[in-house]
Amino acid sequence: MAGTPTLQTVVKTIDVLEALSQEDTESVSLARVAEVLQWSRAATHQYLASLVRTGWLEQDADRRYRLGYGATLFADAVAQKGGTPPVILRTMEELVEVLQEPISFAILHGDEALIVERREPRRPLIHRNPERHLDLASASGQVLLGFDPRARQELSSELAELAEEARRKGYGEIHNHEWMGDEVEAVAVPIMRGQRCLGALSVIAPAGRMSIPEAVSELVSARARVEEALSPPQPQAEASARRA
Repeated sequence: MAGTPTLQTVVKTIDVLEALSQEDTESVSLARVAEVLQWSRAATHQYLASLVRTGWLEQDADRRYRLGYGATLFADAVAQKGGTPPVILRTMEELVEVLQEPISFAILHGDEALIVERREPRRPLIHRNPERHLDLASASGQVLLGFDPRARQELSSELAELAEEARRKGYGEIHNHEWMGDEVEAVAVPIMRGQRCLGALSVIAPAGRMSIPEAVSELVSARARVEEALSPPQPQAEASARRA
């Protein structure tokens, strides 16, 4: 509203959160945040400490800061309210046409993988109203555990092994898994933007109907296309230097 004064504390709080979200590393030191914002260490520490108390930031044993549970919940809410990038939605439609199986996009939500987008082929498949909540042993759950740095909960040895396998292969998969009363197979790949995992892109089908190698190939290729589209444009000088 015209004439309404801007609260500088709100602006500076957003500045701090943006500074942390734009760093390439998972956690950031007080000195680094102060350097980026060009603030005094005392002023920077005051904002960081306030955000830790409210749950938007966390501080680790090395006294470094990272985005916390409050920021995670906010990001999840945005994703669920239409925040999925259009290029991901277009790619999901393309994958449905190629694989003729349901394609989903899921995010990490607490101790589960939550489907926020789903596209179906025209023919009826497993269930008309599929469950949106997936456990972390699912193909999407494996990928989110393996690639999303927010996955910090204590993992069982089984989940830790699945997460490590997903990181090693670049995708997660399940075979002959019971889901909503059906035996299914699924493959999922992460969608990354820099160091941030936006979510898991997956395909699911009744056991034995889908070619797993084809599904892996199509999803890996789709991931590459999406991540290229999501990557920030290079400055002209840098782009010319790379071509040279």
